[in-house]
Amino acid sequence: MSDKPFHGGRGPGRQAASPRARRAMAEAGIEPSAVRGSGPAGRIVEADVRNAGANARRTGGEGRYEPASPMRLAIARRTAESFATIPHFYLRTEVDATALVELRAQIVEQVERDRSVRLTLTDFLLTAMGRALRDCPWANRVWRDEGLLEFPAVDVGLIIAVADGLLAPVVRRAGERSLVEMAKERSRLVEAARSGRLPADAVGGAASSLSNLGDGPVDEFGAVIMPPQSSMLSAGRAAPRPFVVNGRLRVRTTVHLCLSADHRVLDGAVAAAYLGRIVQLLERPALLMNL
Repeated sequence: MSDKPFHGGRGPGRQAASPRARRAMAEAGIEPSAVRGSGPAGRIVEADVRNAGANARRTGGEGRYEPASPMRLAIARRTAESFATIPHFYLRTEVDATALVELRAQIVEQVERDRSVRLTLTDFLLTAMGRALRDCPWANRVWRDEGLLEFPAVDVGLIIAVADGLLAPVVRRAGERSLVEMAKERSRLVEAARSGRLPADAVGGAASSLSNLGDGPVDEFGAVIMPPQSSMLSAGRAAPRPFVVNGRLRVRTTVHLCLSADHRVLDGAVAAAYLGRIVQLLERPALLMNL
């Protein structure tokens, strides 16, 4: 096969490529303009085509194509499975988090100094979920084999963003942990997840998880339930908003919560009771303060 030059995307000149490189580009649908040649005079060799990889441009004007990583494929399959098999419904509410935010501000430095952990709003949310699941055992169930399975222990999952997607480790014994114990376990799981050292036994077993986007500009969102769990609590940012207190309009720090629930396990009234207990605990944060 002759080594005919290609027209490149680098001006009026031509861009040469080896026969094997041309074959590899044709098979992968990669344009020569997307490949930087490393051979003599910029000639493209087969290794250059391989290196172009996920950044190569598809022919036919389709834009950039990037093969999904194993983690992204797993996320795609699980979320598609969730919507295909779980009948979602959503309960939304707004929490007056003024007292919670003020309490955290008062104790955060002392707790960090004395207990070597920094309390976050996520820790209050996880602790409230654990107590609420303990008090509402009908929410600590999942759908299995055409029936309902109630877990003997109260565990709560936490959605953690990592470099290539999401991981969902579980805080064990969440219904029994103090706020500081919760913070230390949350910190340990986040560090393990983001460093790639999350053990296999840290995943699975919970009926409910938390997805908290409060660090960003998100006010409210409805999350996808992670199979085989039966609910997912999503939390937006804490921000000052108009809020009615004792019949009068005030400016309070509030958080919007949305509970995504599996209708096979939870009906509206029982899901509302679970969410309502979470709200009660967050609005009366002293109830969470057995440090």
